[in-house]
Amino acid sequence: MRKKYRDKFTNPEIVKRIEQIENSPQMQSKLLLVKNGMKNNIINPFVLVIGAIFGFIALSAMRAMLDIYSLLVMAAIVYFWENYSEQRRKQRRNDLAKSYIDNFLLPVLNEILPDTTIDYSKKIDLKAMKRLVPDSQYYFGNCHIVFGDDYKTEFSNMQAYTETEDSEGHTRQTIDFCGQVLMAKFDTKINGHIRVVPVKKGKVLGFRNHGSYGKKTKIEKEIETESIEFNNSYAIYSTDDFYTRLILDPKIIELLNDWKEKMRVCLYMNEQYISVSFESNAFLFALPQTKKQVDELSLSTEYEKVREKLSGFYSLIDIIGEKL
Repeated sequence: MRKKYRDKFTNPEIVKRIEQIENSPQMQSKLLLVKNGMKNNIINPFVLVIGAIFGFIALSAMRAMLDIYSLLVMAAIVYFWENYSEQRRKQRRNDLAKSYIDNFLLPVLNEILPDTTIDYSKKIDLKAMKRLVPDSQYYFGNCHIVFGDDYKTEFSNMQAYTETEDSEGHTRQTIDFCGQVLMAKFDTKINGHIRVVPVKKGKVLGFRNHGSYGKKTKIEKEIETESIEFNNSYAIYSTDDFYTRLILDPKIIELLNDWKEKMRVCLYMNEQYISVSFESNAFLFALPQTKKQVDELSLSTEYEKVREKLSGFYSLIDIIGEKL
């Protein structure tokens, strides 16, 4: 029998436990030291702008006074200083990310699912992203989390975008998707795949508009449910009629209908895994950019950012597991 995880994210006792850990004198002292260290790694954009202005003025003045050899030497100094500054900024950002992960994210997530790991600079496998939003050109992601459950569920922020060129040769970038992706390894027995894609308002050339989530392909069959509300909000494109009707029962239909009130959700399943994208139009767990944001960090707040999505995703996994 498969282990179920959805209750871990709806259990009020876990929230209380996290708050108790955070409010303990030992943890408060530790977090104060951590926050002071994080503030030292915050890069003030005002200082960067002022530095760039003074650098430009100084170089312009020297150009008028110095000979060509002196100017070349000064240009070399400026070049190496800029490279050093960039490396220093990257190092400070990496230090900031490590402090944030080790002291705010991991303590919370390991309290719920021990053995959870985080790599802030990585993302979920690109193939999984493309299958959820197939009509985009480019995909960017960060904050790759692998949860310590039996499925090794993966989480990542994701942005998908398309670039076009206008008549004047200028490149224009269009954001197709911004939000989160969750994926769990799961032996579903599906022959091929099942896609549940959100329907946007309006039609394109007489067909339902799915945006960058992708229209029905030649190998797919469209399957409708008995729920009119669901059929107006989602389209099911599948290569396995039997498992589609087996898996997409009234419980999952209700769950997806509830999600559509908050944001667009897309579901993709094949024989190896189940994945869901949440179009929240924002990245979760963004690194703090100001000292004020550092002061506002808290364990319970970081948990609340992702709790609802994880609860919904594990509910989906549990329901599908009951069917297989």
